[in-house]
Amino acid sequence: MKKPTYNLGDLVDRLSILTMKIYFGQESAISEHRYLEQALPAFGVNGKMVTNVMRLMLMNRLIWELENEMRNGGEDRLGLEEVGRRAIKIRDFNKKRIEYKNIISELSKGFKEVKVQHRSA
Repeated sequence: MKKPTYNLGDLVDRLSILTMKIYFGQESAISEHRYLEQALPAFGVNGKMVTNVMRLMLMNRLIWELENEMRNGGEDRLGLEEVGRRAIKIRDFNKKRIEYKNIISELSKGFKEVKVQHRSA
């Protein structure tokens, strides 16, 4: 693919929006995301790395949103049932977070995180 006419900032911005759309179920965004991801090497950027950094950031953000209120004394207001629901979501998001982190580590020849006897394994 030749170097696109738009700049890297625009490209990464669009990819970040598409990454969220895909995560939240808009499958029609997948083909555009794949196409734009292929344009990154023309800028000297690894597309798979950028995509997984965005995914990692999204998981960290979602975990933060779920934990933040509990961290600030919200468990009393939320009740045990809601705290339990959040704990399950946090576990599931953490599985994805570790998956994306390991892809980044693999691409950069780093070490993978392995959970042993852990709910997020």
